[in-house]
Amino acid sequence: MRRLRVVSFNILHGRRADGSGIVDLPLLCRAAAALEPDVLALQEVDVGVPRSGRADQAAAVAKATGLDVVFGRAARVGGIGKYGNALLARGTITEVERVALPKADRGNEPRAAIVASTLGLTVAATHLSIHRPEVHDQLRAVVDRLVARPGPHVLVGDLNLHPPDVAPVVEAARLGLADVTQPTFPRNDPTSRIDHVAVSVEVEVVGVEVVATDSSDHCALVVEIGIP
Repeated sequence: MRRLRVVSFNILHGRRADGSGIVDLPLLCRAAAALEPDVLALQEVDVGVPRSGRADQAAAVAKATGLDVVFGRAARVGGIGKYGNALLARGTITEVERVALPKADRGNEPRAAIVASTLGLTVAATHLSIHRPEVHDQLRAVVDRLVARPGPHVLVGDLNLHPPDVAPVVEAARLGLADVTQPTFPRNDPTSRIDHVAVSVEVEVVGVEVVATDSSDHCALVVEIGIP
């Protein structure tokens, strides 16, 4: 059985966890590398945005971790800046789709997903809406796009939904939600479990860990999986 570490990490565009509001890209890079991911889904990633020094945060984390990377824009920020998701992997990422997700209201923040192939998996990495019922429509859209492609399948990201809302949707698509017993948000006093990993039936969840780093307002969710 081949084992891989799958990580979901909402990075809050690289802000420190101490509440200072300071964007600290070197700290973020160290935190990401310490997680030792094989597959890493980042949410709230800035590329060329003034508030984070116009840095390419996806590329910086890729360099620090030694992983391949693709970035998927969800929205524009500050004119020329881009904001969205990044998918990184310890292997080449191919067959990349950047998927815009449905919005119920024009004023709501745009949301997106990356669906791609890597390490013998099809992975969907996403960050869903805080609005209901929009978030439920987005979850179904991501799952449908994921399972339309060859498996094994992995869904990973900040879904802004609790397990009872996520489980029926993924189970209907023959995915199983990793059993995370600890909350993942907010980082300094976690009360909500809104960061998730779900895998198809041929994939075994071997271990789960919630990691509070010195970066972001989310804990990182680390799920070790086994693939036959």
